[in-house]
Amino acid sequence: MKKLLLLLIVLFTTILAFSQAKPKLVVGIVVDQMRYDYIYRFWDDFGNDGFKKLINEGHFFRNCQFDYVPTYTGPGHASIYTGTTPAVHGIIANDWYDKNSGESVYCAGDGDMHTVCNCEQKSIDVQSGDGKMSPHHMLTTTFSDELKLFNQNSKVFGISLKDRGAILPAGHSANGAYWMDSDGKWITSSFYMQALPDYIQKINEMNPSQNYLKGLWEVKGEFALNLDSMHSKSGGKAIKNTPFGNTILKDLALEILKKEALGQGKATDILTISFSSTDYIGHQFGPHAPEIKDTYIRLDKDIAALLKTINLTVGFENVVVFITADHGVVAEPSELLERNIPSGYFDETIMKTELLTHLNTTYEDGNWIKNYSNDQLFLNHDLIKEKYINMEEIQRDCAQFLLKYEWVKNTYTATQLNENEYQKSFHSLIQRGYNQKRSGDVVVNIETGWISTYWSNGGTTHGSSYSYDTHVPLIFWGGKIPKGKTDRKVTISDIAPTISTILGTAYPNGCTGNPLPEITE
Repeated sequence: MKKLLLLLIVLFTTILAFSQAKPKLVVGIVVDQMRYDYIYRFWDDFGNDGFKKLINEGHFFRNCQFDYVPTYTGPGHASIYTGTTPAVHGIIANDWYDKNSGESVYCAGDGDMHTVCNCEQKSIDVQSGDGKMSPHHMLTTTFSDELKLFNQNSKVFGISLKDRGAILPAGHSANGAYWMDSDGKWITSSFYMQALPDYIQKINEMNPSQNYLKGLWEVKGEFALNLDSMHSKSGGKAIKNTPFGNTILKDLALEILKKEALGQGKATDILTISFSSTDYIGHQFGPHAPEIKDTYIRLDKDIAALLKTINLTVGFENVVVFITADHGVVAEPSELLERNIPSGYFDETIMKTELLTHLNTTYEDGNWIKNYSNDQLFLNHDLIKEKYINMEEIQRDCAQFLLKYEWVKNTYTATQLNENEYQKSFHSLIQRGYNQKRSGDVVVNIETGWISTYWSNGGTTHGSSYSYDTHVPLIFWGGKIPKGKTDRKVTISDIAPTISTILGTAYPNGCTGNPLPEITE
């Protein structure tokens, strides 16, 4: 009897300890386009309560990598929260060519939904499709979806300036997701609700974008941009191209924490935040511009304010925060060429035209190419069948032809990717980004430093398989997170199962990552 009593006490204590170990609040922060090296480049300019606080009090994974391509915003956010890659979750790009309909598909688009906004007739789309969104193209669950299945009392919200940055992280079962429309106002989709909460409507009525777009954004001796002029030209959405877009998102996060009482109940709540202005500014000016440096210095202050509020309202012991990025970015090729670093600009339109000429010469005249986008070639399957051409043969022919271009490193046919399993090098990254139902007939891997001529007049982009795009910071912070730094390679897909382990829930249903023992053990 005594042994049984002792066993029950031990069991009860273990269960109680396990229950108490669960955080009241999980905050997932994605900084759009944040390269790993930004942490150290801007370290001396950061304050003590933002990035430095996260690193000094948390656990910093210094070799976190995206293990797939393409490294775009949509796939990045989906992979962070589902714990898998585009091959499984299906978000193969921000938008892609649909082989069945012949039309372009947006990763968060949903024509069956409508915009929910500050307007008298809330079912009307006030801007072209701004709110016609949902996560229905994402084929797997997120860790927040699994939490919802585990405990219906948990609340989940996602916010971002970008719709996809709010929708994909929040998952399929979120209480709400909010993003900015073309007028600089917060909106949502009928997927989540039929009317904006009163507090969101009141924020919109105060027109916060307009309030921030006044005066100058400047660093003396470096640059000065007229915010009034930007607002006059582009309206409220101009805030996205300034660091104040991050600030206005931070303000929204603080309001949601307060009004939704996140972290105040017995069940764990989740808030996902994606700071997007870093991406808009990074595309426009490049990673070495003074504008990007100032943006991160200001973001550091926004993160400090967020951590301070979380600490005061929820408590350091009751929260888990992680911060990472959805991809990095390459330096402008013009800058790299000045430093004798191999790079350049390529024109895919010329390539497509020359490939079509080759196919017409080889097989006979025809509309052989349906689409070329996201470094993927889509062939006309109906025509190929009509002409009794072997699919594998024409795929291989195209792949071989494309290798003649200086900017092409490797090409892969759909047949190769479907019939082989690659474990190492860039081959495996391509395969993890390839979805059999959604991807093209030939996938092209671009050489280092090369980007489209679209950017030849200034600015830069991302999407490659190289470290400037795949290497991102990853930091976990909270009262029960072991302090430290880890240099072993981890992948972005490891984040979701780590959070699931902390919460004691099932992993997302397509999860291919592994929990990080530095955090969970």
